[in-house]
Amino acid sequence: MAKRARRNKKAKPPTNYRDGKLDSSRPDSKPALIALLLVVILIGSGLYLTSMIETEDTVLNPTYGVEAELVTNNHNAEPGGETDFVLLVRNTGSVKDTFTISTKSNDGGFTIGIENGFGTMILGKDTQKPMIINIKTSSSAEGLLYAYLEVTSGGDPTKSAEVKLNVNTDYNFGNITKIGNNVDAHYTGILASDAKLFDSSMEYVWKNYPHRKDGTTDSNRYSPLTASNIGCLGEGNPSENCNGSREMIAGFDNKMVEMYEGQTLAVRIPAKDAYGETGGHDLAGEDLIFIIEMVNIN
Repeated sequence: MAKRARRNKKAKPPTNYRDGKLDSSRPDSKPALIALLLVVILIGSGLYLTSMIETEDTVLNPTYGVEAELVTNNHNAEPGGETDFVLLVRNTGSVKDTFTISTKSNDGGFTIGIENGFGTMILGKDTQKPMIINIKTSSSAEGLLYAYLEVTSGGDPTKSAEVKLNVNTDYNFGNITKIGNNVDAHYTGILASDAKLFDSSMEYVWKNYPHRKDGTTDSNRYSPLTASNIGCLGEGNPSENCNGSREMIAGFDNKMVEMYEGQTLAVRIPAKDAYGETGGHDLAGEDLIFIIEMVNIN
């Protein structure tokens, strides 16, 4: 009977292979990992230093500056009445800056209201934005009165600009508009994002205002508009004075209700109450600011 072949015993693992530890005779990978880590750190440091060099002039040697102007001025307001101005602030510095709007002097004794959220504003370099300034006159106001507003750079408080608001209080407003009226009004429309003009019926603005939306031509220059059925959603709605629906965009139309003849007011209109948040209109998606001068009630 043939003998069974003897099985070879399994070779024992190397005595220095224990608990997953490598043989000390194998190359140690730690120096390579450390070297790789150092390379990554050096590359990252180089990129950081490069970015510092690229922006050195901006970071270390910034320039600051500001300009301010009014879209319209020399408004009429009866004693105890009110009017709105639109102030345009422009960053002429080389870096983003924060600007503060404040009253420098108020010889007219006005109550001055800066549009909510615009007492301070952040502007990138070479950008501009408009805001609404409300002026209320005292019941004892007389003659041509004025106030100065100052716009100051946060980056360099020695850089500032000022504007003078002129208000003629030797004036009496006419009748007040109401829902259902047909009215004539002058107006100027600018983009709320950058104060670019897109149309106007105000002769002075059209001739002198330098910031225009691309594509704005003489076809955007209009005579005073006639608006019928202001404040109306339809015949008899919301008032029996309504003979039909309003003809203007909602935000503009709503502002004309309860304005006085001879009064100038301004309104910021979100896109949804203007030409829509989306769509094919050239002004779709744009928030707008309108200056409205109520001429008369027809």
